[in-house]
Amino acid sequence: MERVLSVGTYNHLRKLTIIKIDQEFALRHFTDFGSTGRRRYCPRLKIFDPYSMICFSSNIVHLRISVDIFDECLCLLDDRLNYLRRFVVRVCKIYPSKLIADNRILTNLKSFSLSSYNETNEYDSQVVVLLRRMIFLEELTLRLNVCDRLTFIDATQLNDEVLIHMPRLQTLTSNIVTFIKAFNGTSRTTINNIQHTFYNGKNHQLVYYVAFYSRGKAQYYIYSIPYVLNDLLNISRNFPGGLFSCVHDISLMNIEFPFEHDFFLKISRCFPLLTHLFVLNIVPQQHKRTSQLNATDQISSIVEFPHLTNLRISSRCIDYMEQFLIDTNTRLPHLVELNSLHEHLVIVTDYFTRDATRRNCVNVENLIFNKLLVHFRDFYLYFPNCK
Repeated sequence: MERVLSVGTYNHLRKLTIIKIDQEFALRHFTDFGSTGRRRYCPRLKIFDPYSMICFSSNIVHLRISVDIFDECLCLLDDRLNYLRRFVVRVCKIYPSKLIADNRILTNLKSFSLSSYNETNEYDSQVVVLLRRMIFLEELTLRLNVCDRLTFIDATQLNDEVLIHMPRLQTLTSNIVTFIKAFNGTSRTTINNIQHTFYNGKNHQLVYYVAFYSRGKAQYYIYSIPYVLNDLLNISRNFPGGLFSCVHDISLMNIEFPFEHDFFLKISRCFPLLTHLFVLNIVPQQHKRTSQLNATDQISSIVEFPHLTNLRISSRCIDYMEQFLIDTNTRLPHLVELNSLHEHLVIVTDYFTRDATRRNCVNVENLIFNKLLVHFRDFYLYFPNCK
């Protein structure tokens, strides 16, 4: 079976039955990798004919799956899985639907989780319409990246447009980012870093903050607390902080303002169990750590990520490579994978000879660069575990 599954792509396969499958086998052949490079533990489903009922089951009650487009999610909720009670779905892209509108109430669905990491402008026309069919829902989880709205998705919008249609809802878990191209700025000082509580039978507490950019652009972040999801993406420098003990995977993104050392210090304290980190910033730091710091101040202000294994840095400036690899700035005792520009790595490590960066590089096993390279002796001495 191993050879059969590995030999090629089966574009016309409609049914596959495997008996006595073990977990390691499933992870090798039925998982895929997301944009963060982490393995997502759910199979990817592709529905070629959305109106065919060949995909049908009367006994599936719990389904966790990934799909390419939102229409495939809608197909699975069109009565072909009519006893489905818990549905966890990750959608790659949410486009305008090509299906005939279906407004039937999903009477058996009690728990629904929707995750989509790519931006979509179809929140109101697709996502909200689907959620309003789930009037018997008791648990709701939303991870969304929404763009091109005239207003932010905030607690009031969620309550008035979605939650009011779910009178049995007990648990709300959310992480929603809204990007607006023309923010009027009238409430710039009143909506930043404010905690908000609202009611829908139960007390749902949300935190929201705003990142403002040039030319009237703004990004609005809203998430539920206590935060129980395992990732928190697109964090900006206005992040208000808090303790996120369940989070293992984050991304830090800003293209107009730098991330300073103190920001990374806050991030390390907010995410004590962080294992995967992606940093995107093209703006040089303005307040670099100085060599004039006394020994006590230098030790107390070192950024420590004791569990970080995977680090990806995307930047045109070298500052963030220095921030993470110089051991008087940051300590990464378990770093095993580094994704960065080769040119920056060469400069920061002084052609793989610098002692100040050696400690954070010694355990690295996998280096990912933007081009193929031939390495020399000093490189392998500097990265003794590199494959």
